[in-house]
Amino acid sequence: MKLVLTEAALDDLRSIRAYTLEPWGEEQEERYLRQLWSRFESLRSDPFRHRLREDLFPGCRIAAEGRHVILFRCSPEVLEVVRVLHSAMDFKRQLPPGV
Repeated sequence: MKLVLTEAALDDLRSIRAYTLEPWGEEQEERYLRQLWSRFESLRSDPFRHRLREDLFPGCRIAAEGRHVILFRCSPEVLEVVRVLHSAMDFKRQLPPGV
C-alpha cells in the first residue's frame, strides 16, 4: 500500500517539528518525528482496524500517536494521511476545504 501525505499533513509535520525543537531540543524533535513516521508505516499494515470518523470526511479514520491524532483515509492501494493534529484541536475546523 502506497503512503501519501497531503500538503496539509506535511505542513502539520513541519509545525510539530518547529514546536518540538524550540522547547525540547533536536533529540526529542527527531525522536517524536520518528515515532510519527513509524506510526504511518504501521497504519499501512492494517488501516481498517482504526476507528472510522465519517463525521469528519468520507472514509476518515483516526489513529493516535503521542499527543497527536492522525486523520487518514485508505483504499486497497493508497493510505492518504490528511492531517496530523494535536488531540486538543477541533478536528472539523482544521480540515482542508473539499476533503
